[in-house]
Parts: sequence; C-alpha cells; structure tokens
Amino acid sequence: MTGIPHGKRAMKVRLDRMFESAVVLSWKDLLNASQKGLIHIDYAPSPSLQYLKVWQLTAKGSWSLICEYWMRQGQTAIPAKGMTFSNEYHSGGLAEMLEVIMQHQGSFMTSFGKPGAGLIQVTPPTEQESLAASACMRDAYDGLGLQFDRIPCAAAA
Repeated sequence: MTGIPHGKRAMKVRLDRMFESAVVLSWKDLLNASQKGLIHIDYAPSPSLQYLKVWQLTAKGSWSLICEYWMRQGQTAIPAKGMTFSNEYHSGGLAEMLEVIMQHQGSFMTSFGKPGAGLIQVTPPTEQESLAASACMRDAYDGLGLQFDRIPCAAAA
C-alpha cells in the first residue's frame, strides 16, 4: 500500500463507519444466504488502534470469530501483525479493505469517548445500505489517493 500522495487529503469519514462499510461490502463472502446472522465488530478505541475483531452470532447463541487484525506493538510480533481469518471464514475483499483502513486509520475521524465506541453491530444489509457502504468506501479510497475497484455484487445491484 502506498501512503497519501502529496497534496491529497483523506475525507474525514468516521472510523467506525469505515469498518461497518467493509463488513457490509463483504457480507456475501462471510455468510451464505441461509444465514440471517448478526455481525459484531469489536475494537479498543484509542488514538492508535491496535486491533479489530469481527464476530458472527451463530444460531446457537454464541459468537464465532470471523477474523482479527492486529497492528504490531513494540519489538515482539505477538500477536502477529495483520489479518487472520478463523473458523473457515474468508474474504479477500474484507482483508483488503481492513488493511487500507488500519494502515490509514489516522486519516479517519474517531468516535472516542462516545457511548458504544469500539462496538459495532451489523445486521444483514439492504440494497440501499450496500450502495451507501460502497459510496463511503469509494470516497475514502479517493481521499487517500487509492483506487477502489472492488464493488461487491450487493453494491452493484
């Protein structure tokens, strides 16, 4: 990934909105049509975000880890830096979008100190929500001087 090109400024989109948009745009990769699920995004809001975890509420009433993204801390690499998928989940698009968001997190507004900061619940997206998520992601990528090529089926409908 490249940094912000000289003279470009990222749009001031909220970080939590970026995470939600990434999950909405990856919904069909993560859950099949028969799964109605709820997805929960968990992170510790701070000036320098260190981790993000994405969970799915299963039919059994428990949470299944979809993925986690860790930023490297100090000299050790434990936990490992970057994206890791769990429990047979995978989405190349989600991995790509979370990489961009985490690596450019300082370009987005935060919601530190607001009630509920660090916890995002995402329900199955409507077509309108998918289109809004695609527009949000495209605007953010444009603000970063990056090309957003990935338009999931839900957002292209």
